[in-house]
Amino acid sequence: MGDARGALKHDHSSSCIDHDPNSLQRLFANNRKWRDQVLQKDPEFFERTAKAQAPRYLWIGCSDSRVPAEEITGLNPARLSNDINSLSVVQFSVEKLKVKDIIVCGHYGCGGVTAALKNAQIGLLDNWLRNIRDVCRTHKDELSRYKTDEERERRLVELNIQEQCLNIFKINMVQRRMGLYGAPRIHGMVYDIRSGILKELEVDYHGYIAKHMGVFNLHNFRDGKIPSTRPEFQRNMILNLVEDHEEEPGTVSARYISRVLKRETELFTEEEVDTAIKAIQAKNPQNPFVEVNSLVSYFTAMRLRRSCISTNTTVI
Repeated sequence: MGDARGALKHDHSSSCIDHDPNSLQRLFANNRKWRDQVLQKDPEFFERTAKAQAPRYLWIGCSDSRVPAEEITGLNPARLSNDINSLSVVQFSVEKLKVKDIIVCGHYGCGGVTAALKNAQIGLLDNWLRNIRDVCRTHKDELSRYKTDEERERRLVELNIQEQCLNIFKINMVQRRMGLYGAPRIHGMVYDIRSGILKELEVDYHGYIAKHMGVFNLHNFRDGKIPSTRPEFQRNMILNLVEDHEEEPGTVSARYISRVLKRETELFTEEEVDTAIKAIQAKNPQNPFVEVNSLVSYFTAMRLRRSCISTNTTVI
């Protein structure tokens, strides 16, 4: 018994755990190494990121450890808001963080896609595969044309990414910001584990809008199209802000529209707003109202004026 206790005590006091590559000690050591490397490249990195997060991208990807978002894109973590499981994260990323791009990334060789295609039963995770199985049923004619299981699986991976991009595009809060500010843009990407290549997939948002525009007024795009130029976004913003605030048909209070436009700093500068209202009121400076169409036309013409200046500029 004494020898046994002595042996047991000796085992506990050994340092073999320190050499276990899977131990927590290795994680802490790697953390210190990573921190030192980051500080060497950017001494203010942690101080800067501790103040606030301002990621440009929301990355929606697979939990597969072979697809690390930061590594395959070459971005540091501060630029990515990584992975989601619920609409609340999309809302927070879009409305609070104001991310510019949402990336939906899948990968070839995905076990979930394989299970969905074979209709395999995998317990609680079956609930997560319903969307993929729906995609499989929707595109069954196309998938049936492929000769091998591998070809079908690769194509289903792509189709699923495209469908999930459209699902995000359908979210009202996403469309609202997209229609008003041009962001977030939604990108579908697929990662090839064998080659390490990341490529973008085409997603037909315009075709989707054309097909479903007007169905219960679910979509927030004026004229049935996604705006693409700054004057188009400015026009949409002006028309949205004057709704229910017109003093007379086609006119709005100059004080009101000046105040609310200056809040929209992503689209207007204070100088632009003041100059626009002053120009519109030039003939009657005492008029407390401005014509909505004149305001829209001013910003459209401003773009044309800038274009002409740029075209006529000579570099000496």
